[in-house]
Amino acid sequence: MLGLCRRYCKSEDDAHDALQEGFIKVFNSLEKYRGDSALDTWMGRIFINTAIDQYKKISTYGKMFDSLPDNAEAEDEVYEDNSFPCNAKEVLLVMDQMPEGYRVIFNLYCLEGFTHRQIAETLGISEGTSKSQYARAKKFIFDALVKKGVVRG
Repeated sequence: MLGLCRRYCKSEDDAHDALQEGFIKVFNSLEKYRGDSALDTWMGRIFINTAIDQYKKISTYGKMFDSLPDNAEAEDEVYEDNSFPCNAKEVLLVMDQMPEGYRVIFNLYCLEGFTHRQIAETLGISEGTSKSQYARAKKFIFDALVKKGVVRG
């Protein structure tokens, strides 16, 4: 669960805070677990929601997506799928440098399997903003990996 929190949080300290808060929520919600899904899947949703709640608490949350108008179209994608020609550690290092909006949407869409509609509803943004931020996040990762020599441009 720490790894899950780390993907959403900008620092190790923030990830540990989200982890602690997430475990408190899990403990307080154990009676709600019905066994319809694997325990780690159920817990994972709690930790994802906890990490998103942390973003909502940040005073700059509303400005995270301000760089795009609501009707922004997705840019041409660098990849046709969600795979990257590198390992997870390299992507995580690049993600630490990403703007927060890119990182949140990249995590929710690519790694958690949310749809752009679900992301828009969860974060209070438009579906178009979600799509364009995701495209820009992938381009950011690709450009950073080219710069580091991990992939060729």
